Amino acid sequence: MIHADKIQLAFFFLISYLLSRVFVRFELPKRLVWWLIEEKHITISKLSWFIIFGTTMLSMLIANVVTLMAMIPVLDLVQKQYRGSPKNEPRFGTLMILSAVWGANIGGIGMLTGTTTNGILVALFEAYKFPISSQFTFLSWMTWAMPLALILCIGGWLILMLVFNPKSSMKGGELRSGLCCEGAMSRGEKISVVLAIIFLFSATLLSTGMSLVNAYQTRISAGEYQAFTWLQDALLILSIVWTLAFLYIFFIHKFRLEDDKPRGILLPKEYILHDLPRKGLLWIAAGGVITLILVALKVPKAVAGLAVDWITNERSAFLLLLIVGAVATFSTELMSNTVIQIAMFISLFPLTKVYPDIGWQTMLVITLTSGCAFMSPIATPSNGLGFGSIKKLSLRHMLTAGMLMNIFSLFAITAWVSYVVPVVLSWFA
Repeated sequence: MIHADKIQLAFFFLISYLLSRVFVRFELPKRLVWWLIEEKHITISKLSWFIIFGTTMLSMLIANVVTLMAMIPVLDLVQKQYRGSPKNEPRFGTLMILSAVWGANIGGIGMLTGTTTNGILVALFEAYKFPISSQFTFLSWMTWAMPLALILCIGGWLILMLVFNPKSSMKGGELRSGLCCEGAMSRGEKISVVLAIIFLFSATLLSTGMSLVNAYQTRISAGEYQAFTWLQDALLILSIVWTLAFLYIFFIHKFRLEDDKPRGILLPKEYILHDLPRKGLLWIAAGGVITLILVALKVPKAVAGLAVDWITNERSAFLLLLIVGAVATFSTELMSNTVIQIAMFISLFPLTKVYPDIGWQTMLVITLTSGCAFMSPIATPSNGLGFGSIKKLSLRHMLTAGMLMNIFSLFAITAWVSYVVPVVLSWFA
């Protein structure tokens, strides 16, 4: 039986995705960059920070691939406005695209709805009845993950500055005028921002309510438990009503979006799937095939045996998580992160039955590190989309920066999962 809090999460994923399509329709990423850029001159280092930070923030709220697709026109404009030496143009373009790609990957960590790998993790926790599953809610995830995303964002920008060492500046006025965002925000943009704020606050409140109900149910007697389930059912019904209200706003209610045009709906059907990368389904299918092959070769049993032996010999659990994270990160440089995530879950799942606490931490490290591969164009959907959109690329700088970022994110994620996440989740127990 699927728990009510996981049904609630499915609603959150649905509305988050549809909200991201509204953002794309009204080109809010352009507005964000326009708002951040200064009117006169802006240094390349500051521009890089605005892009990585802005993309990280957007990618927390909407899907990271969708965020990057919306940012690509902005990056094209930035590259066209570059007036430096032709010799340095590949370095500049690589810096800009890395800022956006890294921000998209990092932002996917920040909220449970940020990327599909987060959803896969929660689904597997629920399917295999992990005791920790009830503590992974929309609110609890945001509590520990947003600070981690900010740490990775700052660390990533510092690494980019170390590798690229940009010293020149650009004319902010030309960039702002090219983004076509002069003047006040349109009604469509304002409505999108208001809906985003409402989504965040209302989803947090609903998730908090469900978390409190789950916590109380574990502390009361069996007789009281039955009487208490009505509150959980009421919150689930409220979540359904909340979802239907958003669907009504997106697809039925007509808004006056422009003064000289008739009222229209926020999300016409052509925007729902417009420009989405469909190759992701092929990668998921490939993940299933690889999983079957691994099971047939009894690789999961062998890998799990090695992991259990490692722990029973009183070796460091932190070092085990670090090794697992390293395998996930650098394997993802060669294959899709979803493929690696599913394959490693199957391989290490038996560990969870022997050492449940280390088991869920292992699964979480795999999920986070498989989405944080920064070197290869094929590592994540965001990487492929970003690098496929740039004409001139400095491969040496891309690989150097990516390697340093992989190492930094590996240690940061492993330490965070080992020492911070358990403390935060205990608040929701």
